[in-house]
Formats: sequence, structure tokens, C-alpha cells
Amino acid sequence: MVSKLAFGLACVSFASALSGQQVQEAERSVAGARSTACDCLEFAGVYYDNLAACGRAHELYFATKYGASAAYAPTEPIAGLPHQVCNNFFKNFKNNSCVNVDLYAYPSGNNDANSGKQWCYVSNECLSLNGGTFATNTLGFAIGGWHNLQSTGNLSVKFCDSSTDSILKDKTMDELMAIGSESDVSMAMLLRLAYPAVQVTWGEAKLLMEAINENYDTALTLTDNVNAVAVPPNTWGTRLTEVDTTIRGIVTSEQGTILEGPGQRDEFHVILGREVWEVSRLADPYGNMAYLAGKFYMEFEVTCVLGCSPSTREAPLDLLTQ
Repeated sequence: MVSKLAFGLACVSFASALSGQQVQEAERSVAGARSTACDCLEFAGVYYDNLAACGRAHELYFATKYGASAAYAPTEPIAGLPHQVCNNFFKNFKNNSCVNVDLYAYPSGNNDANSGKQWCYVSNECLSLNGGTFATNTLGFAIGGWHNLQSTGNLSVKFCDSSTDSILKDKTMDELMAIGSESDVSMAMLLRLAYPAVQVTWGEAKLLMEAINENYDTALTLTDNVNAVAVPPNTWGTRLTEVDTTIRGIVTSEQGTILEGPGQRDEFHVILGREVWEVSRLADPYGNMAYLAGKFYMEFEVTCVLGCSPSTREAPLDLLTQ
């Protein structure tokens, strides 16, 4: 009797263990389906875990494309704009969406091979980098940095594909503001790393955007509304025609695009469909106070100034009258 009971308990124990193993395998299978080696890694987590040094990839591409050495970037005393980009933005950026390679990129003009691309860090096991760079080991990282003046790292870098990756340029303004608030990063810098930019000022685009919105017919498509606005004559030179064509293309594409002002300042306008958003720094001393306190999200205001739909938020529930 005892032996039969022991045998029965052993069978139950084995079946339970087998069942638990199957559950664990199933959980690993589901987790594997959710996460792959080519999934983008969260930027802040990468730096916190010392998996990459800010500046050796494309964080400071706006400087390295002109000859600054990315190999020395993490070891030099970082000040000015590089400090703001690495310490104030990327090391606080708790998100794994792909960002622009170039902080000051244009879709035309002084382009290079990386113009218009977005990137992120991925595991060394990822083999589909879309033209990105493979990692080296720790020794290669040191040798590349100090002797060959090459920017090598121990995490791979991938150029992203909007069909498979989360890319900032595909986000709406509300989504970007939620991301900026969560990470407490500058909205001016976040938008520059999200959207493309064109060398057209708000002053040049203002009249066309006002005409599109003043005569907007909700029964028509966005393209039809844009086409309904008369094209200006070219009697005043080619610049007016170029600006008009560029802005119409931006509006109908519904791709968020920065209108670049003089000097590439952090205050600018963004066109998203027929919407126009203004990015402005808080007037001093409040802007300086936000920056010095490390409250980078509060340093800039992002306000819709034209073509935006009213808020649809519900009123808070009054528990006293329910």
C-alpha cells in the first residue's frame, strides 16, 4: 500500500513539475514573441547600466559630422550644447523610440548619408541593423577610442524602419508632450530629435497657413482644402513660389515639420497637418529657474496657435453630488 501511494505521489509530483515546466516554456515563448534582439533599448537605461557612452554613437552627430571626434566625447569635460544633449536629454530619456540622427537636419540642402534617418541602440545579437554599426568587445571599445580615434562601442546601433519600429517622427504632438513630461526633458530638443526641419521661417509660411485655416471646409479632404487656396503669382521672385510649394507639401503629408528660424534657435514653429504649434521658452527668470532646477520639461511651452481642435477632456467627477 505504501509503495503504491509513494508511486502515486511521485507520478503526481512529476506531472506537476512537467506542467510547471510547460508553463515556463510557454511564458518564455510569449516573452520571446514580445521581445527580440533587434528591439530598441531605452536610452536612459542603456547609459545607467554602462552599456554605452553618450556621444560614441549618434547623440552628438550634429558636431561629429563637422569633424569633432566622437571617440573622445565621453571622456572630455562636456559643456554647452553637448552637455545639454547628453546629460540633460539622453541620460533622462526613458523611452526606446528611435530619434533623428542629426539634431539639426534638413531634408534638402547640405545633406549627407545619414540625413533623414532615425536610430536606436539594440542588443549585440541583432543582425538586422539596416546599415547601422555592429558593436565591439570592451577591449575593442578602448583601443578604438584611444588609439584609432574611431567611435566604437559595446552596443550595436540600428537605423530604424517605421514599419517595424517605434519612431518619434510618427508621433502626434500630444504623444510627444506625454513622452517629454514622463522623462522630464526639453520639448525643444525632443521635437528636434523627432521631426524633420525645413529652412522656411514662420513669417514666410504664416499667410498661407492662415488662408488654409480661415477657409477650411470640413466636408473636403485636407488636400482639397489646401488646393482651394490660390497659388501666389511668381512676379516677386522664386522664393515665394518655393515656400508656397514646400508648405503645401508639408501640410498635405501630415508629417510634423519644424520651421527653422534664424540661427537654429530653440524657439520655433511646427506644422502638423493644418495645425501650427509654437515652441517658446518661458520668459526669464522662469526659464532659467526651470533649467537650473533640472525641470527641463517646464523650460519650454508648446502651444497650438492655429488650426487645432478644441480639447475633449471630460469635467472631473463631483463625488459630493453623486
